[in-house]
Amino acid sequence: MEEDFLLDSYDYNLPEEMIAQVPAQPAESAKLLVFSRSDSSIQDNHFYDLPNLLSSNDVLVCNNTKVFKARIPLNQTKIIRKSWEIRYVDGEIFVYQLLHDGRLECLVSDDKNFKPWAEVFLDEEKWISLTSDEYAEDWIIFSVKWIWIFDFLEIYGQMPLPPYIHYEKEKEKRYQTTFAKDLGSAAAPTASLHFSQNLLSDLHSKWVEIHFTTLHVGLGTFKPVYESDIRKHKIHREPIIIENSLFQQIYERKDGKKNLIAVWTTMVRLLETLPYLRASLSSSEKESILPNVEAFHFRESLTSDIQPFYYEKYVHDVSLQTNRIVCETQLFIFPGWKFRIIDEMITNFHLPKSSLLMLISALMWRKKALQSYEHAKKNGYKFYSFWDWMRIRK
Repeated sequence: MEEDFLLDSYDYNLPEEMIAQVPAQPAESAKLLVFSRSDSSIQDNHFYDLPNLLSSNDVLVCNNTKVFKARIPLNQTKIIRKSWEIRYVDGEIFVYQLLHDGRLECLVSDDKNFKPWAEVFLDEEKWISLTSDEYAEDWIIFSVKWIWIFDFLEIYGQMPLPPYIHYEKEKEKRYQTTFAKDLGSAAAPTASLHFSQNLLSDLHSKWVEIHFTTLHVGLGTFKPVYESDIRKHKIHREPIIIENSLFQQIYERKDGKKNLIAVWTTMVRLLETLPYLRASLSSSEKESILPNVEAFHFRESLTSDIQPFYYEKYVHDVSLQTNRIVCETQLFIFPGWKFRIIDEMITNFHLPKSSLLMLISALMWRKKALQSYEHAKKNGYKFYSFWDWMRIRK
């Protein structure tokens, strides 16, 4: 078990040619590895087989977040420092979170030029610029001048394709799900990219229940893990938006012994946050938002061992809005995690030493995860965002 907490235990070798550079065509033609936790068996299928692999007892929960153009290239871009010193820089600003006050929380490729009050001119003729308002070792917060923030990103930004995918303009349009709705992610929920309209229709015809909710993907999902003991890794907060009715339905489905399947790691984190979110609500808030949850048989197993220390650690900035809850999750899931909501998940193949590989290892055991990856390598699967996937069954 101690090996499960060591960063080096999540390493594996992958030839570069096995990294998918373009999406599968059609999307549902990608391979689907099915790992069964009951007997550790592996089956090779295709994504278009999914409707035949699921039934009316299955409930899929998908992330309907929409990716914004998060990469802002700098090419001999003019910067004016507080002392009115003028510099020209190359590199990139990467926006990983849109703040509620309209500012941008970012990483930059050369932070020494972006001290507070530095002004970055993206378009001098139109006076379009960014001003660094807050500065820390790991991030910078910028405000945008003279233009609406989403117009700014659309005009001056590029879609945030992962660094292992060679950037080409035509790939951008494939880096968005068919059900993307709420703009706010710095990365796509990639396991959802293969859910074409045809596949969704086939799933509905099999009476598979499908729900959509939102986790805006940011550093919490893709920030590398550097701590040799992964338990010391601090995961970044990511925003959650969930309707009260869906919150209620999730508990109802658990009570009805439905099979809850999270589509991609973001939905695992969102769904597993819900018991902690519920524990953070006052009695009156629970009564108004989740009036029937107390009646569910599963309430004890879902929440009895959750103490205030844990939900204060995992859930932040809870805002009760009309018919929905907005908060931030800081859940870091790795082996030893007690899953309270999800039963299965559908996901892609993840990078070595990533928090995402640690998350799936919590559900299917680390050694079995790595063995499944070796099976995928031997059988010609393509890895990472654009191609083949796996289902982790009960």
